[in-house]
Amino acid sequence: PVDCSASDLEPTTATGAAGRVERVPKQKSSTAEQQSSSHQTPHHPPRAQFYPSIPAPNAKCHQSLPIPVDRDPSLPFQSRPLSYVDIFVDDFIGLAQDLTNERRVRRILLHAIDDVIRPLQKSDGPYRREPVSLKKLRQGDCSWSTVKQILGWVIDTVSMTIHLPPHRLERLGEILASIPATQKRTSVKKWHKVLGELRSMSLALPGARNLFSHMQHALSSKLKGRVALTKGVHDALDDFRWILNDIASRPTRIAELVPLLASAEGHHDASGKGAGGIWFPADQLNPRHGYSQKPVVWRFEWPQHIIDKLVTTENPNGTISNSDLELAGGLIHLEALAQTFDVRERTLLSKTDNLNTLFWQRKGSATTEKVPAHLLRLFGIHQRHHRYVSRHDYLPGESNPVADGLSRDFTLSWKEQMAKLAPYLPNPEEYQVWTPSEQFMESILSALVKKRVNPQSLFIEPPKTANYEPTPPTHTQLPTVDWPSAPYTKPSRAKFEPYKSSGDEFQRENLQPSKIPSSLGRLKVTYGAVPRRPSTWGPKPRADNRSSKRRPQHATV
Repeated sequence: PVDCSASDLEPTTATGAAGRVERVPKQKSSTAEQQSSSHQTPHHPPRAQFYPSIPAPNAKCHQSLPIPVDRDPSLPFQSRPLSYVDIFVDDFIGLAQDLTNERRVRRILLHAIDDVIRPLQKSDGPYRREPVSLKKLRQGDCSWSTVKQILGWVIDTVSMTIHLPPHRLERLGEILASIPATQKRTSVKKWHKVLGELRSMSLALPGARNLFSHMQHALSSKLKGRVALTKGVHDALDDFRWILNDIASRPTRIAELVPLLASAEGHHDASGKGAGGIWFPADQLNPRHGYSQKPVVWRFEWPQHIIDKLVTTENPNGTISNSDLELAGGLIHLEALAQTFDVRERTLLSKTDNLNTLFWQRKGSATTEKVPAHLLRLFGIHQRHHRYVSRHDYLPGESNPVADGLSRDFTLSWKEQMAKLAPYLPNPEEYQVWTPSEQFMESILSALVKKRVNPQSLFIEPPKTANYEPTPPTHTQLPTVDWPSAPYTKPSRAKFEPYKSSGDEFQRENLQPSKIPSSLGRLKVTYGAVPRRPSTWGPKPRADNRSSKRRPQHATV
């Protein structure tokens, strides 16, 4: 956490931008009170005003699991104060620990600005201003605080939370109140604005990125500048109203947004018969009561009414595809780990052999109103409740033998099943079985038939954590976190590395508990660095100079 003290605002003796802090008057105690009051819970409009269709929650019912008190063991311990400075367009963002270190970082930053941008001089004209805005300095810029509004978000480094400032919360309420449930259509221009603002606010609202499927589909099916607001669109807006009312009692922790070293790696699969999967936990993942530090296996056989709706050559008019079943299996897979281990603020790696499922999970939404839209909504609610960070990757079908067998061999008992899969397990005798609850599966099956369920239907209270004290790994045992926090979108003029599916990617040695934390380093595209073709600046040379007509020159990036 960044230290905040009154002595931090003492003037410096440097010249230029660094000396500009000297001319800024000291902040009075009222300023500190304003900073403190800005971090207080903002006043929300009455629930009935924005969310009339959902009853008030029970005071005894938590909207998500409590905030964990244990620090992620993959975070390094440092003996010296840390500091970091980043630049976003014209904003300088600094982080520092310890009072002496804070002053040093600020002084270096302001001197660096003076080295790049010439300070104001007496010979300058009346229209040239200071490179560092004095107005913003007087408003509190360049002063250290544990609570700061950065790029439209309020970051608290003591509670390690991030939330929307009061004016953006009010704006979110205004957007939702401007579209009543009785409204049937709206203009494309307004709908673009609504989607843009909701997208910008969803970056640090866990679960919100999974609520855009129906709203995107409405935009793609617009007619003559008008967007039809269907029942699915209003249901998605109701989910945003639920999140708005949940913000005050459910702060967003920074650890829910940033992936660290993986705490578990899992493989799942689904077929026309059922779904199944296996999780391999790392040593630092804390098991819940009734479970131990062993791999978790699960399977579920689809009921007949789901099988009858599956699209096949004999049933081309079915409403459920195999990819839909794979996506449903991915959510059951995450529930299996959440009910057997404490996954709050832990990074989980889930692998599938279905590419449609993979990219649905990575994007969080799909421009459709079919089954994936309903299932992805449940993904967001589930992640918001259990507070984990999920990453997803591809595993070829030939390299997914364990999950493949668990999703098909329902005639075998668990003993027979695991004996058959023993050659693929690091320790064949060590495993534990988890069975999905009836309430949870009812929500999954309802989504498969495109039936909306209340968010509370996914709130299955997990068992308490067991008295397990993992051995903290040393720094030499943990890899460095150097992967991106989100999958890359393929930019123009970028080329992905070639990748061929193979059947030898199931490596038992990589499934040992000590190898799990480094599993994110073995991700396939589109996670990771994307090689970029060399940029060509200036006009392209022509093959011949016969044409004397001058043309405008453009830079190609």
